[in-house]
Amino acid sequence: MLHRVLCPALVGRDDELFVLEDALLAARGGDGRFVALGGDAGMGKTRLATELAKRARRLDCAVLSGGCSEAELSLPYLPIVEAIGNYLAGEDAERLGSLLGAAREELTQLFPQLGESSEHTRGGDPGQAKLRLFEAIVALLAVPARERGLLLVIEDAHWADAATRQLLDHLARRLASLRSLVLLTYRSDELDRRHPLAPLLQTWRRAGLAEVVTLSPLDAAQIGEMISSILDERDVAAEFRDVMHRRTEGNPFVLEEMLKEAIDRGDVFRTGEHWGRRAVEDLRIPETVRDTILMRFARLEPEQAEILQAAAVLGRTFDYETLVRIVEPSESTVQEALALGDAQQLIEDPGEGATYRWRHALTQEAIADEIVRPRRQHIHSRAADAFADSGGSSLDVARHLLGAARFDEAVIACLAGADEAEASLAFAEALELLDRALPHVHDRNLRGRLLCRMGRALWVEGRTPAAEEVLREGVSELDAVGDEVEAARYRLDLGRCCWEQSKPSEALDEFERARAVLETQGPSAALAMAYMRIAGQYKFELDDERSLEAVMKAVEIAETAGADFERVWASSWAAFMLLDLGRADEAWRRLDEAFDEAQSRGFGFVARNIAYNDSWTRLHTMTSGVGDRLRVFVEPGPPVLTDMTEIANSWTRRIAGDLHGALDALRRSERAGVEMLSAKVRWRLRVERAEVLLELGRLEEAAASLPDPSERADLQDTIYDALPQVRLRLADGRLDEAVRLAREIAADAERFCPYYETLAVAVEALVAADLLDEAQAVVDVGRTYPTDAGGPYLDEAQARIFLARGRPAEAEELATGVARKAAARGFTLVEWRLRILGAEAAARSGARDEAERELADVAAAAAAANAWLIRDAARSAAAAAGLAVPGGSEPPAGDGVRGELVDVGERLVTSFFADVRGYTGIAAASAPADIADRLGALHRWASAEVGRHHGFVDKFAGDAVMATFNATGARLDHTNHALEAALALSGKAALLDLGVGIGIAVGPAIVGRAVAGANVSVLGETTNLAARLQTAAAAGEIVLSDEAHRRVADWLEERGLEAAPETLELKGFDGSQRAWRLTAGVQR
Repeated sequence: MLHRVLCPALVGRDDELFVLEDALLAARGGDGRFVALGGDAGMGKTRLATELAKRARRLDCAVLSGGCSEAELSLPYLPIVEAIGNYLAGEDAERLGSLLGAAREELTQLFPQLGESSEHTRGGDPGQAKLRLFEAIVALLAVPARERGLLLVIEDAHWADAATRQLLDHLARRLASLRSLVLLTYRSDELDRRHPLAPLLQTWRRAGLAEVVTLSPLDAAQIGEMISSILDERDVAAEFRDVMHRRTEGNPFVLEEMLKEAIDRGDVFRTGEHWGRRAVEDLRIPETVRDTILMRFARLEPEQAEILQAAAVLGRTFDYETLVRIVEPSESTVQEALALGDAQQLIEDPGEGATYRWRHALTQEAIADEIVRPRRQHIHSRAADAFADSGGSSLDVARHLLGAARFDEAVIACLAGADEAEASLAFAEALELLDRALPHVHDRNLRGRLLCRMGRALWVEGRTPAAEEVLREGVSELDAVGDEVEAARYRLDLGRCCWEQSKPSEALDEFERARAVLETQGPSAALAMAYMRIAGQYKFELDDERSLEAVMKAVEIAETAGADFERVWASSWAAFMLLDLGRADEAWRRLDEAFDEAQSRGFGFVARNIAYNDSWTRLHTMTSGVGDRLRVFVEPGPPVLTDMTEIANSWTRRIAGDLHGALDALRRSERAGVEMLSAKVRWRLRVERAEVLLELGRLEEAAASLPDPSERADLQDTIYDALPQVRLRLADGRLDEAVRLAREIAADAERFCPYYETLAVAVEALVAADLLDEAQAVVDVGRTYPTDAGGPYLDEAQARIFLARGRPAEAEELATGVARKAAARGFTLVEWRLRILGAEAAARSGARDEAERELADVAAAAAAANAWLIRDAARSAAAAAGLAVPGGSEPPAGDGVRGELVDVGERLVTSFFADVRGYTGIAAASAPADIADRLGALHRWASAEVGRHHGFVDKFAGDAVMATFNATGARLDHTNHALEAALALSGKAALLDLGVGIGIAVGPAIVGRAVAGANVSVLGETTNLAARLQTAAAAGEIVLSDEAHRRVADWLEERGLEAAPETLELKGFDGSQRAWRLTAGVQR
């Protein structure tokens, strides 16, 4: 009897393996890659990952792997801890510590083997602490990546906890600069649109951070190939193959399981050297793989079955020692059961390790689901005791205590586990533990604190609507039991949630109530925060004097209490108040100091808040540097700030004319669905999207996105939405409504200073309605304010008034000056609008030719950027002035498609010859089928690499490949592409243990098809030279002609590659040939 029925060959996955191998070689060469490998359960993701790991080890890369747990409660960062933990077990901790420097201390909280963990906090900034931890993990992974190249495999990412998902997002962004490949596997059948991994995959794909590879079911021929390989039988009856294909639906794992079952039952049997089978109608193949597994499991002895049931309750992976402690039979019986489970293809033997793994999640799930509840609870209970006795994590203890229904003990373990999760900055996991404990907590004070902790974790995770609800309940519980100080601390979080939910009056009430209680306790960080929150509410209503008074009080209290985090944050807010009050020099100095200190002290939350507010201020005052502070941050930061940051990223792209880039940034802000965002973020998101769509000329979509003015919550909101509100109405002919909005702005004109952009758009509407005196009054209010910040917007407004009053020369001077300033400060859309205004003024002054040229230039530039609103404005201005209307309705066409070769002609080409070194000896020492497979793979790779780099393969001749680049004469970088293809092919050949020598030459050749449908021919000395250079190349070498090297010298230097010059005597060529020899290895 066959004990294991597993396919020895990888079938039907050549294309997917090609992609993975390509990514591995690119990563090894310094171009870090991130690949997400998806497919339904049983499609072969683990097998493909294993094959890639074999190839990585063959290239001497470090291979680290870890898997996510299917348990509802799993350790934060489990797969990374597993992967790195195994790596550390074989490394010198002291050597690594010396390489890691300051990162070592951050890592000790997850990897105690690196040293003692110190108790330290940095201003209560969980977001920044998490980023420090993530950066430390990057620093650790950089060691093997730098020394050998790294393959990091993370399996079953559909089960990843939130902390792991955040870390993976960080790695996707940060490992691109390292010699590393991250391979992530996930079950696509688990991912509906609400699954938290789904938006992450979409974000990675849109941002170009990850390549997604999906495994499809095998076809009937591939199923037949698998059966043939398993049974070592050349011929498989089509009828049997088709039945197995239909029953398995092309799933490799299901095929192996069903074939195993058929053999064990005797439906498929050995007859001498061949295999026989019952008639198809007699085959009793189970309809589901679950039935297959359970039928096999039912044949086990009861004692063996109970042991494996206990293992199934422990999870997808389980430790041998733990299993021994929780089952009744002797250790020898446990060993027999595990050996039998391995033989029955249920579990996988760990080899030298002690951690077993179920061969597939379907296996473990099927067995665990069959256990009756009392027995399952009994196993959980023994597991909880075993983990507690052995010093296991609180999370493991909590998970099994909950499974055992020992709820009083589970609450204590859940709280301890939540503490551990928060210490490792895994707030979502802490939230899950607290939520699991909550139903079993009966003390009202503890319940209130638990709810408040959950609310704060929800807020940090960017889930404001849920946070407000939970915090409100928790604060009420604390109030009810008289714990007013604790209630006041959490009331600050509740108030912030109220504001983010567009309820500013409720927010201010919560902040004032908290302040009144905290004031009785003396100076504290919480009291400083209370004053700062109060100052914020005044700021949002543009009440700068009261805001400055409150925020300076916050600074004073924070200094007294030694609360540096709150002091730096409050100081930054004071800077913005000073700026609003016209004290610009003092304001910018204070802001720079606060930002620098926040950065140096690790207060990332504060630094990001400063960066956002700084960008907003610069945006609305036409100050250069919008987004500059945001660009300091490589990572997105905590979710509660990430959403706002992406909106700010949209500003920077929009004002520069990158309108589609702006839309992409807004899409990233919807990382978990709009319903998860706070009302404030949703409102700002809709406003910004409306403004971008308006500039794109998509007026109906802009109108659908733009909130009604009645939805504004603070006076500051008018600064956010004034431009799209007014300009949309002007664009679609609702002048009366635009004037009404302009007059509302005019009524509060002084309070909107120095945000003169808002005043300028109001003037735009008033001038359109010929209400010039009202428009001038708005400008005059702005001119009386004691600051030059935003001054260009006032000049724009004045220019419009001058033009309307018939003073074109003055209008042109102002408009031209503002256009120059806008261009210098990066405000491209403002520049174009002012150039249109200046051209209108020039035309009225008689400079019609100049005006016509200017309007044509603006129209062309705007059209190229898809800024159709401005393009149409330029055309309308030209028509109104009686000038030639700029033509065109589409952006300039892109590059044409290369034509098909038919006529023969001479072109400058790069020729490429490759040949396997020592092929005769390799062929003699290998089985014919093996060498045929390897050579076939090499040919497939050559064809794919050459095609990818815009070349074509002229011919394959045994173990040789000839290719040509630039056959159409359309590319200037064809030699670069030929060299890239050569490097890739040489690396892939090494995966097959085939050494390839390659020659590359550049020169003229006769290229073409003499008749349509014929093969392409390439004739001339260049092809002969490449062929001869190839003969001089040893395995793993590329020899370039002198001209080829001249063309790629800069490319080589940029990548740290160096070719050595030499002189060659080549057959068929007169005189010596200068050539350059390059080892096709990895730059270090």
